[in-house]
Amino acid sequence: MRRGITHLTALRRLIADEGLTIAILAAVASATGIAFGFGAEADIVASMLIIGLVTAFAEARLRSGK
Repeated sequence: MRRGITHLTALRRLIADEGLTIAILAAVASATGIAFGFGAEADIVASMLIIGLVTAFAEARLRSGK
């Protein structure tokens, strides 16, 4: 039980980080720009969002030193 609470607390801290929030917003903005600006297919936009979110989480974890 305590281990689960520790993971939830770590996740809350990760989400509350401003750098992560900015990175996620940048990923969503770029995917939106591609979707509407270039008329991209849904699978391309979804893959851009997934790659952006994974990159944002990886960058936040590396920056935090974990």
